[in-house]
Amino acid sequence: MQNNRSNHKRPSSAKGGSHKKRRVPNYPRIIGWSMGLILVIAVIAIVLRICIWDKGKEYVMTAEDYERINLDTIDNVILWPSEQINPEYDGVTDVLVFGNDSFREGSDKGESIMDMFKKEVESDKVKIYDCCLPGSYLTSFNETEESPEKCPEDYFTLFWLILNTKSKDFSKQNTALNYLDSSKYDIDRYKEVLGILEGVNFDKIDVIMLCYDGHDYLFGKKPINYNIDNPDNAQTENVATELGALYVLVNFINNINPNIQFVFVSPAFCYAKNENGKLVSSAKYDTGYGTIGEYIYTARYTINNYYPMSYVDIYNGVLINEDNGKHYLENDGITPKETARKMIANRLIYLLKERL
Repeated sequence: MQNNRSNHKRPSSAKGGSHKKRRVPNYPRIIGWSMGLILVIAVIAIVLRICIWDKGKEYVMTAEDYERINLDTIDNVILWPSEQINPEYDGVTDVLVFGNDSFREGSDKGESIMDMFKKEVESDKVKIYDCCLPGSYLTSFNETEESPEKCPEDYFTLFWLILNTKSKDFSKQNTALNYLDSSKYDIDRYKEVLGILEGVNFDKIDVIMLCYDGHDYLFGKKPINYNIDNPDNAQTENVATELGALYVLVNFINNINPNIQFVFVSPAFCYAKNENGKLVSSAKYDTGYGTIGEYIYTARYTINNYYPMSYVDIYNGVLINEDNGKHYLENDGITPKETARKMIANRLIYLLKERL
C-alpha cells in the first residue's frame, strides 16, 4: 500500500512575493472523529459505573434519612392539655401504655421502644405506666368469657386487662398464669404488669396509649365481624374483633373518666409467611381476615366514627416497608432491630413532647 504521508511534499517557499498555499482543515472529518470519541468515552463510563454498582451495596434509607425527610403520614392527633379539661389534674400527666412484643423487644438491655420513650419523656411532670406484654394481643380469642383454664391468653388481651384494672380483681389473671406456657411467655413480666395495674386509678390517668404490633394480623384475628346481619350494632359488641375491642374499651373508659385521652399507635410494617413459609408483604397478603391495611383501617374507622381518639401512623410514618424491611426487622419479619426501634420511639417521643 502506498504511504501517502511519506510522499507528501510541502510547497517550497518562493521569493519575490510568491504566495504559500494554505491547508484547509477537513472539518466534517474532525467533527465526526470527535463525536465518535465522545461516544466511546461515554460507553466506557457507563460500563464502569455499572460494574461499580454491581460490586456495591444496595442503598437503604437510614434513621438519619428519616430525620430529614418529611414523611407523608395520616396522623390524626387531637391531644389537648390535661389542665384544660380535667378538674382533678394534679400537674402530672399520667400515661398508661398497653402493647405487646415490638415495644418490649430489647428491654433486657434497656433498649426497647418503651425504654427509649420513657427516658426522653418521663419527668416530674410526666409519669409512664408501661404495661406492654410480649405475647399478648389487642383482640380477645373468644366473643364471650371463657375460663382461665381453657383460654388463659384471653385475660391478658386489652379488654380483660382494662376490665379487671377497674375492678382491681386480678384473680382470673393470676389463675391464667398457671396455664400459660412458660417457655413462650415471660411469666415474671406478666406478674410485673399486674402489679403496675394494681396501682392504676383511672380517675387519675390522663392518656391511654395502645401500642400493638402486627401479631393480631399474623394470627389471623378478625378486624371486624364478617358473619353478621346488622354490622353497626354487632360490630361494637364483639371484643374478639379489633373494631369491637376498641369500641368497648373506649366506651367503658369514658363512663369512668371522660377526660382520658386515647392514642392508638398503628402497627409498623411487618412480613407475613405464606403457605410455603416464605416471607411476604403484609400490605398484600391476606392471613384469613384481610391484610394489615384492613386492620389499620378498622382502627381508624373506630376512631373517626365513635370517639375522638388520636391516631399515630407508624405504618407510613417510619421508613420500614416491603423494600427495606429485611434491613430493619429480624428474621421473623416483625421484630424490630435497634435502628427500627429508635425510629418508632422517636415518633412517640415527638407526640408526647410536642403535642401534649
